[in-house]
Amino acid sequence: MKHFLTRGWALSWLVLWVSLPALAGPHPGLFFDASQVEALRQKAQTTHQAIYQPLLKGATSYLDSTVAPSGLVTWKTAGKTLQLDRREVGNLLVVLAFVGQMSTDSRHLELARNWLLTVSSWGNLDLDGTHDLIQAHLLGGVAVAYDLVAPKLSATEASRVRATLQQNANALMQSSKGGEWWADEYLQNHNWVNHAAIGLAALATRGELPDSTTQPWLELATGNARKVKRVLDLVTDGLWHEGFGYVTYGLSWHLPFVSALQRVTGTDVGDLALVKAMPRALAATQLPERPYQSLLLHGNFYAISKDMGLMPLRYAATRYRDPVAQATADTWLRGTTFSSYAPELNQRVFEFLFHDASLRAADPRALPLDWYGDNQQVAVFRGGWDKGSLLFALKNGPYGGMAGWQWLKSGMEPRGTLNISHDHADDNGFYLYGQGSWLAPEAPGYYIGHTGSPGPAANQTVFHNSLTIDGVGQLGEGVRDRSDSAASYSWYLDRKGGIPFFGSSEHYGYTIGDGASLYASTFGLRRWDRHALFLDRKWVVLRDVVQASRSHVYRWSCHFMNGAAREGTWLHGRGENGQALGVAVVAPESFDATFTEQKPVHVQKFNATGSVTHAEVKPTTASANVTFLTALVPTPESAWASRPVVMTLDARTPDAGLKVTEGTATVYALFNDLPGQSRSAGGFRLEGLAGAVRYEGTTPTRALLVQGTSLSDASRTLISQTDGIRMLEADGLATETLRLSGNGQGSPRVHAPQATRVLWNGVEVPFHRDGDAIVVGRSDAPLPADVPPVDSADPQPPIDLEPSASDSGEYDPEEGTTSAMPPLEAPEPGTSRFRVGPSCAVGGEQLAFTWSLLALGGVLAHCRRRRSRPPTR
Repeated sequence: MKHFLTRGWALSWLVLWVSLPALAGPHPGLFFDASQVEALRQKAQTTHQAIYQPLLKGATSYLDSTVAPSGLVTWKTAGKTLQLDRREVGNLLVVLAFVGQMSTDSRHLELARNWLLTVSSWGNLDLDGTHDLIQAHLLGGVAVAYDLVAPKLSATEASRVRATLQQNANALMQSSKGGEWWADEYLQNHNWVNHAAIGLAALATRGELPDSTTQPWLELATGNARKVKRVLDLVTDGLWHEGFGYVTYGLSWHLPFVSALQRVTGTDVGDLALVKAMPRALAATQLPERPYQSLLLHGNFYAISKDMGLMPLRYAATRYRDPVAQATADTWLRGTTFSSYAPELNQRVFEFLFHDASLRAADPRALPLDWYGDNQQVAVFRGGWDKGSLLFALKNGPYGGMAGWQWLKSGMEPRGTLNISHDHADDNGFYLYGQGSWLAPEAPGYYIGHTGSPGPAANQTVFHNSLTIDGVGQLGEGVRDRSDSAASYSWYLDRKGGIPFFGSSEHYGYTIGDGASLYASTFGLRRWDRHALFLDRKWVVLRDVVQASRSHVYRWSCHFMNGAAREGTWLHGRGENGQALGVAVVAPESFDATFTEQKPVHVQKFNATGSVTHAEVKPTTASANVTFLTALVPTPESAWASRPVVMTLDARTPDAGLKVTEGTATVYALFNDLPGQSRSAGGFRLEGLAGAVRYEGTTPTRALLVQGTSLSDASRTLISQTDGIRMLEADGLATETLRLSGNGQGSPRVHAPQATRVLWNGVEVPFHRDGDAIVVGRSDAPLPADVPPVDSADPQPPIDLEPSASDSGEYDPEEGTTSAMPPLEAPEPGTSRFRVGPSCAVGGEQLAFTWSLLALGGVLAHCRRRRSRPPTR
């Protein structure tokens, strides 16, 4: 009798095991638990609607679809097909599973379940045989989808998924431990994505697979994340050596992993200096009309993602309670039309989860207009924050950024490989954007520097707004035949540009790029100082001082979007939206100009015409020393004939300075090569590096002194200071209120015959009069205060939403035009990392069904017991 009871109950449990959703494991649990689903659904309909609607629309378009290992998606009823990048299959699993949790339409969860089971049935996810990104995307996607869909899987199905996770996590782990090339490249996205996938697999199966299986995965992924953190904490400006697209791609898997790791285990390796600093860098370089684009185009270019950067911004906003991060993301969201192409939206799942709508945003208009980034050695000047503003940047950092350079030079732990294959020879290069148009971009393109890489070699200096010598660019351009590792090149540590000076005032910005060490030593280059003066926040004056031990042909480069031509001493470049850029070549006095079309790989994703125009200016004769003096003057194409007039300040020394006349106003700029020098030109006298003065008619109204002690015109000393290493602007020379700005200190003397009040960086300071001049009492220049939150009476405009998509609507899949990659999210504040009670994994209806099956199992066992009794004799 006891034997029959045992067999009967065994049958009952077998029925339960095969037929019911899996009860083992706290799912969902990586990013939220079942008790939080309803709150997340409410957010999807309210504060997070702008994020959720593209996800819902994109997921809905894949109803009735299935996928093959080739990445081919087929819609069974319609008979349509779509070929995906196989990495996108992993991305799509995340999107489908998340929407399956958020949507009340059961078809979405069933779709996610079917895709998860299909992909898991492939077993080996290393579909290209490289143990790299395809396997990692699929492994990570299966892990996240399993966590979200597990309550809908039978025990057999769940076991099958876990087997696939185990097989592929083991394989990637062995590749990492076996020394695969990405294993120790802690400043490279392959390292982050691949180890994150291993870690997510460990967390998703924790407690379901033996600890002896999952713990080595978790230890490897966590140990790698600790090493990544040590190196990323060297990146203090939020900029990335490979370009913005690569860092956001890598973070799209790394941040979800470290977030889940903290939620599940309490281990925190997600406090990253890079991510903490990124919002300010993005705010500084965000284009007003295209807030999803950055002014900086450095590094390999493959596309412009309209949404990938939002996830790290929301992560930083929530983790660091950063109002600038929130404001930058809100500006991005308000000014962008988003795609609903689901295979490239996995990062938006984590954007949704990271976003804390209760955090108040800063007012971007309260931020300083100018910004310096120390890792990439970047100076950024802005005319303003509104549409139409002019933006200029100068970049001059080493390959790998200062973080990579210091890491390699110091030999600090963790020891690893600095991969520079995505870095370009673009240093001391500039970018200019204004009036909704790229005015001086580079030629964005992709070239990894391998012998077989498809050309042209877009990493060469000639594709950037920089300088070539005898037709040769900077060290490291073109094919890098020794390896992708910086340590393979003896010149690496010596090839180090920099920004030795950066100054900012109310109407001016000034910076210097030092490019002397960027070229092979055989050229004998002693100096290439690129001076950039942001003049009245309307124009840019560039002064390139080039000196060598022997004669060379120097070529100065600038790029234009849609063609260019020479008109006298001007280059007439055509931009977008009816805008133009005039480049006035003041020096050398005699020069040649050439124009070519450049078509690097992927440039059509930047400019739909498929090319950009490259202009080169060179002196008519070779020489050891040359100074290029140019003015970049944006103007509407329709106003080209009436553009500002630019002339040399003194025909005897054309490179000494220039004047720009617009209407009744004339601005003069005067330069020396070094701060300790003096120069007289055009009726002005400068003691120091640079000076500028603006006149309305014949009346001086504004003056600037950079690393100098005095600037005078023919009639008077306009501005002087005892501290010659600073930058000081004096505005309102002919008004009752004199406004001083910049980082000058001490007791400046300014020609201001009508002044009765003096403000220094907005703070009133004492002064005394000396004839027509005022002398400010010694004062340390007050610095701008921290950015305040937006006042509740003046909130930011509401975020414009796409039209809501109905859960029941059917959509055709929208094929993407760019290649984006996935992001991550954090737990709700104050929620437990642990789930209590059966309701965490199984709803009430499922429990009722469970007990019904148990009862049915008992009946079946009873019947079997009756049939199994021996016959009565």
